[in-house]
Amino acid sequence: MANELDERGVVPSAVVRRGTLTGILQEIAQTPEVALGERWDERLRPGAVVAGRFELVREVGRGGFGVVYEARDRQLGRTVAFKAVRAGDRAALREERLVREAEAAARLSHPNIVTLHDVGRTEHGPYLVLELLRGQTLADRLDQGPLPVREALRVAVEIARGLAHAHGEGVVHRDLKPANVFLLDEGQVKLLDFGLAHALGRRRQDGGTPAFMAPEQWRGAPEDERTDVFALGVLLFRMLSGELPFPEDDGGKAAQASRPAPALDVPEVPALGAFVARMLKKDPVERPRDGAAVLAALAAFQRELDRTPSSPSAPVRARRRPRRAAALAAAAALAFAAIVAALLVVRPWDRVPGDAPGRPVTVAVADFANQTGEPELDGLSGMLITSLEQSQRLAVLTRVRMLDVLRQMGKTDVKTVDESLGRELALSAGVRALVLATIRRFDQIYAIELKVLDPVRSEYLFTVKEEGRGKASVPAMIDRLSERTRARLWETPAEVQASSAKVADLTTSSLEAYQHYFRGEQLKEAIRYEPAVEAYRRAIAVDPDFALAHYRLAYLGKFTILDEGERRAHIAAALRAADRVPAKERVLIQAWNAVMEGRSQEAHALYERAVEAYPQDKEVLFMAGDQWLHEDEWARALPYFQRSVALDPTFEPSLMHQADCLAALGRTEELAEVARRWTERAPSAPAFRALTQAHGAAGRVEEAVASARRALDLDGTSYSRVVLAEALILAERYAEAEALLRPFATPSASRLDRSHHVMSFVAALAYQGKRREALRAVDEFPEEVEGKRGARRALKLELLHDDPPSDAAVREARALSRDGDPHVTKGMAIALAWRGDLDGAAEAAARLPPEMRPHYDAAVAWRRGEVDRALSLARELAKKGGAEEGRAPALWVLAHAAFDARKDDEVVAAADALRSVPGGGWRTWGLADAQLLAARALERKGERAKARARVDQVLETWKHADPDLPMLARARELRSRLAARTG
Repeated sequence: MANELDERGVVPSAVVRRGTLTGILQEIAQTPEVALGERWDERLRPGAVVAGRFELVREVGRGGFGVVYEARDRQLGRTVAFKAVRAGDRAALREERLVREAEAAARLSHPNIVTLHDVGRTEHGPYLVLELLRGQTLADRLDQGPLPVREALRVAVEIARGLAHAHGEGVVHRDLKPANVFLLDEGQVKLLDFGLAHALGRRRQDGGTPAFMAPEQWRGAPEDERTDVFALGVLLFRMLSGELPFPEDDGGKAAQASRPAPALDVPEVPALGAFVARMLKKDPVERPRDGAAVLAALAAFQRELDRTPSSPSAPVRARRRPRRAAALAAAAALAFAAIVAALLVVRPWDRVPGDAPGRPVTVAVADFANQTGEPELDGLSGMLITSLEQSQRLAVLTRVRMLDVLRQMGKTDVKTVDESLGRELALSAGVRALVLATIRRFDQIYAIELKVLDPVRSEYLFTVKEEGRGKASVPAMIDRLSERTRARLWETPAEVQASSAKVADLTTSSLEAYQHYFRGEQLKEAIRYEPAVEAYRRAIAVDPDFALAHYRLAYLGKFTILDEGERRAHIAAALRAADRVPAKERVLIQAWNAVMEGRSQEAHALYERAVEAYPQDKEVLFMAGDQWLHEDEWARALPYFQRSVALDPTFEPSLMHQADCLAALGRTEELAEVARRWTERAPSAPAFRALTQAHGAAGRVEEAVASARRALDLDGTSYSRVVLAEALILAERYAEAEALLRPFATPSASRLDRSHHVMSFVAALAYQGKRREALRAVDEFPEEVEGKRGARRALKLELLHDDPPSDAAVREARALSRDGDPHVTKGMAIALAWRGDLDGAAEAAARLPPEMRPHYDAAVAWRRGEVDRALSLARELAKKGGAEEGRAPALWVLAHAAFDARKDDEVVAAADALRSVPGGGWRTWGLADAQLLAARALERKGERAKARARVDQVLETWKHADPDLPMLARARELRSRLAARTG
């Protein structure tokens, strides 16, 4: 089989393209089973080469699904697992559903699922090529006895991660058992044969383990994700106890009978036994809905176990119920079922129309109608949403998501989601149950009436009421209303009981504190961060232990310039109560703590976990991308912002950072299109700031200035002021930029204003040669320019530039190259090369990111006098756009290399191009240096009038420059020489 390889050695034509795998399945369906096995047996021997490429080394396993060999991929020079496929129930392959499932399974890509490299067929039959794993199967490990609780939980969590990914892609394994779980030597867990066993006709794998099959599999009933949940429950039961919950030699009778699985006693994690019992429920509806639900629960047990001191494990025991007790339990269950059935006959409205049993019911909660006149009761809808979100049967829209939907419907500036708006929203968003609530007060008695509406039929499904004495009773009333609502929306009592934390524990017991917090959330969503911070402060003033408010202050404090010590105190307070906050916020608190402590990899892992769990949360996606963006990893950040914008096309933080990434990556046409659509859809200041970026990246400097002025006219904020200043700097109107920023970069300005303006103010001064004043500003406001560790020192290094460089500047550059902050160190190798310190540059280059290596090589080649190589490298780099590729510094090196090669026209072209390309702090001297170099090239060409005009422009810009600047002296010397020669 001939296939094209991509850069990773994968065969996309085989795995990704639908037709190839479909063809293999059709071939299997049409081939006699015996003949298929015999034909492969002719070829399966060590030394044989299959498909002209895979040399078989040794057999590593076999079963009803096929024979597996360790093989050598002679084309790619790697070791793989080669599986010769044998078919089973071929009639099943004629079902289109199974073909689709196999195609989906082939596309699965997850660290806990074995990688499928290739599929193909020869005259002997079809085959799969997978990654070769080193270790042992879980079946081999279980032969040695049960696993310690911590190890069993770790393995189960990794299995659940793989299941969660596959279930999210619509793929079900259906043959999960110990032989299909692989424990790698390095500790990772991989799932084998995911989805393919069933797709290739193996509904019941010959010689397999029937005890891992769910009751619906034995009955031939429809299967879904909960079939895998049952199998994982059996696996976990076996790992913990060393036993199987149901006999494996009774033809599935025990698995199908009404008798429940034996109870597990797990002394180290008592609740784990009850959860395993829930996974092993005979009725699929009573199990956790999918791998993601199991993962969330098991990860919580794992965290609980991690918080307890390690000690000798108490044995796990399986308690089998006496038959009499089982019979009584069965009778009780039948009686309960009869009661439920009777209730269903009497009250048919309990079922939400249009929702299949087991499928999550989408719920929206309108704002409470507060008839008490007490403002602290205005935010109760947020409390109810938080409580309902604990359900695994409900998909509850957050308030932020509801506002997103309303904005997309053209309803902006919504302050209250009342019943009318709620009905419109529900129909637009596919909501099946809209919750409407009213709170009233009668003397000291507070009453909440909650109605649940079917928005499609415009009929009320049910009404529940709660009363309590005094305002302090309201949170408990919310808890009871939540539990009753969940029960009415087809959640079992056991499910409600399993996840019913009190809303006061998840948030705060103070309604006044929650009202301030709710207001802060509204302000945050409106991008009004400073008043939001004040609202969170008020919440904490009322309840000092309010973890969610502490987290918001620790997070937003970075963008509103709260003191670092204060922000650290807030994140510490949030962490102390993190085990009581909702699951999403718990992960975000841990992630932000990792960010603040500089543990970047941990932060990325936590944000990625949040994205996996909450893929429809625009803020979670924004935070995951924001962490990459602040590490200048533009390409890795961009997809998160794009996904966030897809959820809410008006979400300004993600829109702004999407524009930042596109600009940095040099994708100017895409940036222009994004900005244009944004300004047309919502002509806001952020939209025109993005348009300014697009114009600047394309070299349209005057259009950039015009767009920036429009942004400043619209909102008058510091963000727009700085964007206008940067556009003016790009247009070389430095004095205007200085005048615009100066009032906001002085000691009398607020710290927030200084933080936004000082860096651009310093640049405007430096471009004019006012380096002493620029240095004073850097020293006067160190916190405002620090931003990242070492950034202030790096900026000062640029402001101290001399040619030739001073010894002090070289020493400082060497020190910065060893600083350890990647934002600073990654540029120092190039900076040292520019300054001619090639030894220091070579030392720093060891820490240089791969994408910056060509810039370093070009600078070193130029300094070594390797002019042709420097020219070649710099020309290639200068063709690229964006900050990441560094077109601006490449143009500077190109100008110098071309000057040394006496290519004067190229010198002038490079210097001219540099004028319209944004750059970093080095550009404050690099731009003038390139213009003087271009003047010398023009002088060498005999075009002295043009050369003198160019020098005059530099001197005009520097008319207020520090008089002792070496570059100023060179400019004046060149001007005098040109004047003498042109008479």
